[in-house]
Amino acid sequence: MTAPARILVTGATGAVGSAVLRALDAAGHRAYGVSRRGGPGARQFAWRIGRQEPPRELRGPWTAAVHCAADTRWGLPVERAEEANVAPLRALLSLIGPETHLVHLSSSYVTGLEGSVASDAPDAYRNSYEWSKAAAERLLHTERDSVDIVRFPIVMGARADGRLDRYSGFFWLPASLCSGAVPALVAHEKGLMDMVSTDDVAEHVARLVADGPPAGRRLSVLGRGDRAQRVDEVFDTVLDALNSWRSEHGVPPLDPLPYVTPDQWNRFYLPFAEEYLDRTQLLRVTAFRAYQGYLSVTEPFEVTERVADTTRVLYQSIRGWADAHGTSARRIPRPWSA
Repeated sequence: MTAPARILVTGATGAVGSAVLRALDAAGHRAYGVSRRGGPGARQFAWRIGRQEPPRELRGPWTAAVHCAADTRWGLPVERAEEANVAPLRALLSLIGPETHLVHLSSSYVTGLEGSVASDAPDAYRNSYEWSKAAAERLLHTERDSVDIVRFPIVMGARADGRLDRYSGFFWLPASLCSGAVPALVAHEKGLMDMVSTDDVAEHVARLVADGPPAGRRLSVLGRGDRAQRVDEVFDTVLDALNSWRSEHGVPPLDPLPYVTPDQWNRFYLPFAEEYLDRTQLLRVTAFRAYQGYLSVTEPFEVTERVADTTRVLYQSIRGWADAHGTSARRIPRPWSA
């Protein structure tokens, strides 16, 4: 395929979008980025997509568009989740037209609790983020005859050094371990935590763009599948990375936390917590409850693109988080008490 004259990347300052933008530039494409506040460089623009008209520079034909923009907060009301993750897609579809090769970035968790994006019922999903990403995929099936949909699980940093332009989502974990925000790991120790590097996503997107638009709706699922790391392996790697960093910076090591199954936690420990913990501790415990579903996945994703092992990527990414958040990484956990 001849290099596209213009490629638009939404969410271009996010962890994934920034990696996609760099990969497209490296492949020789002329990529333009948009985000809420804009970014560095002459080809990055501010656009609150779905809420504002696009800047003049973004009008005109686009050969390809990669939709990375997303609000990954899980606790939004459904109406706000729709505004955050469905309305922007509608606005993008209006801008690019049907002739543009669209690559839409979704989530491996988009199939929710029923294994499908078909349901419009919020209770078919773990949270409003999953619901909104499923709604976006349904919109594409309605509006587009040709589209690439790319699903991927938890995102770590670059394979070379674990660096991310923005640490969010999963990185509640090292922050919580360092601060003592949770008293136990509510998880299935042998559950699966699938991960990819930003490189994996960006390189796959660049290949799709180079191949040109598909004849119909094409789904890619990136990940390790049945070779994903187990939950206990993930937590061991995170703890090893944090303690390695803390040792180098003269900070005492963190102790491993005990595992509690979600059933044990919700039946026995949570009622105790609600009765005896102080308000701050209880808020932390309540917030942590949202992660239980992701720490209890026992069935692997059926991947179409199996990525290389991510154990080293996870280790490097946690150290990268610590370098970028030194104050948090140096914290000494406060003991829990009733």
